[in-house]
Amino acid sequence: MQRWLELSLETDAELAEAISEAIFPFVEGGVALEQKPVLRPGEQPEDRWEEQPAVASVVLRAYLPVDATLEERRRRIEEALHLARMVRPLPQPTYREVVAQDWAEAWKAHFKPLRISERVLVCPSWVSLDEAGAKPDDITIVLDPGMAFGTGLHPTTQLCMQALLKHVRPGMRVLDVGCGSGILAILAAKLGAEKVIGVDTDPEAVQVARENVARNGVSDRVHIFHGSHDVAPGHYHLIVANILAGVIARLLREGLGARGDLFVFSGILDSQAVEVTKAATNVGLRCVAQEGMGDWVALTCERATLTRQRSVTSQDAS
Repeated sequence: MQRWLELSLETDAELAEAISEAIFPFVEGGVALEQKPVLRPGEQPEDRWEEQPAVASVVLRAYLPVDATLEERRRRIEEALHLARMVRPLPQPTYREVVAQDWAEAWKAHFKPLRISERVLVCPSWVSLDEAGAKPDDITIVLDPGMAFGTGLHPTTQLCMQALLKHVRPGMRVLDVGCGSGILAILAAKLGAEKVIGVDTDPEAVQVARENVARNGVSDRVHIFHGSHDVAPGHYHLIVANILAGVIARLLREGLGARGDLFVFSGILDSQAVEVTKAATNVGLRCVAQEGMGDWVALTCERATLTRQRSVTSQDAS
């Protein structure tokens, strides 16, 4: 029977997904994230998942096969964690040996439904909507997180979801650059967008996103492609990019700013907001809103011509 070394590490929600992606190449079967909510005295975790709990911390778990590759895998993981500690303090991981043929299914017990707002509930694919406490008027997104990117846990994903709730209108064309699990593309479709294109340079993400799109019954309006925004020609009412500040700035220089009317950018540390704002301004965009969560921000930008048109319309009306 195959033996496995279980790695577990407790961190905050902001670092959890970044660490997951960094160590993913060196583990087997993905990375599991157990969300630990803030509890009131005497409260149990299961009491809080229907109420939009605050996430106090996240326990990350991953598995390494006990074989000739083990020491090299551990070394590479420790290198990735060392780099993470340059951003902020991080405890040492703990390891324990387990013997289980079905460990790849067992970790799913650690995933819980996550309420993003009063309207949106993200539910793991193996939990029924009834068990998740879905309400009749909920917008539900059913995900199999796979590699753990785009689960809704990270502040940047939540900031983007809040922006989509505010700006997506029926009939819109939406482009999701760096779509990951497909969570934002799926939400846009469920908010009424007529056509949604998701693109990602990671083939693993493309496969996961396509599966999640089918799982949510929006395959008629959401299409996922491998590559960057240039593989999705045309003009869009709204473009969302939850990636990295430097990548967003580069894409704007390469023409992304001419592709849409309204833009939502995230994956941006608050210290990087000025850099992205400047890049957006340089290509004719105007930042009209900045929302923050922890150390992260999301910027909403629009074409400067749209701003002028609204100003003229307002003056004519008066």
